[in-house]
Amino acid sequence: MLKDVNLILLTVRLLIALMFIISAFKKPTEQKAIIIFLATMYVSLSILPYLYPTKTRNIRKFIDLIMLPPLTFFTHDIISSLSLLAPAVFYVNRLPVISLFLFWAGIFTLLLVGGLYSSFYIPLLFALFLSAISPDLIDSIRKERHYIKKLRTSYRELSKDLSRLEKEAKEKEYLSFLLDRAIEDKSPEEFLTHIKERFSLKRITIIAKGDIQSKDPLLDRESLALYVPVFFEKGAAYVVFYFNTPLELYDKELKDTLEKSAKLLNLYIVGFDDNVKKDSVKLAV
Repeated sequence: MLKDVNLILLTVRLLIALMFIISAFKKPTEQKAIIIFLATMYVSLSILPYLYPTKTRNIRKFIDLIMLPPLTFFTHDIISSLSLLAPAVFYVNRLPVISLFLFWAGIFTLLLVGGLYSSFYIPLLFALFLSAISPDLIDSIRKERHYIKKLRTSYRELSKDLSRLEKEAKEKEYLSFLLDRAIEDKSPEEFLTHIKERFSLKRITIIAKGDIQSKDPLLDRESLALYVPVFFEKGAAYVVFYFNTPLELYDKELKDTLEKSAKLLNLYIVGFDDNVKKDSVKLAV
């Protein structure tokens, strides 16, 4: 359907260009060269939207508005000023705003070329413009655009819902994995090894600390590490997860899962003796 509409528009523009080229042969040499040059540009710009309708959708509506007024001015013919009426009628039911711009540009060009004497053509131009308007077609196009707009809105909402469901499914999968490992693994080494393998981590270490003031995890972007504070019955420690790539530092689901896995170490570790050296690595996998 779009290809047929573009073919009709291309044909209309080629016929308009042909009129200007034919009228140019009766003009002086310099005027003839300018008209033929502008007509050639008009034809070239008209072919592009037909060959590349998607890439040129933003400029194809304004080709007539840009090229026809100068062509009419250099032709200096009252009849040629009516050339803007053809694309105006073509767009009248599809793009009313563009059509009105073309129509008033045609009126202005007519008065500029023909003077006040040409003003008696204006009622005829209004009659031709209004006779091309089809209320039923305009209403049909308006309903179709409204329907397409609703489809786009529904698609965006469905995409958001799908993204949310995928996120929830991923979180449930991670949580299920953590609970299974916490139940089956017998030691913190075994538990952390499974965590490391499941999420393809570079290394996991537990660093004993005397006291930790903040309960918030820390990100070390230089060493690509996530420091998660864990508070045991005796003392506290940082569980440090080392990543392989910087992108993993911004994976919220992954970081949340690793934080939860660090908290589950309370099932294995009661704490550290008072004589344990602070800031020492107690476990590494």
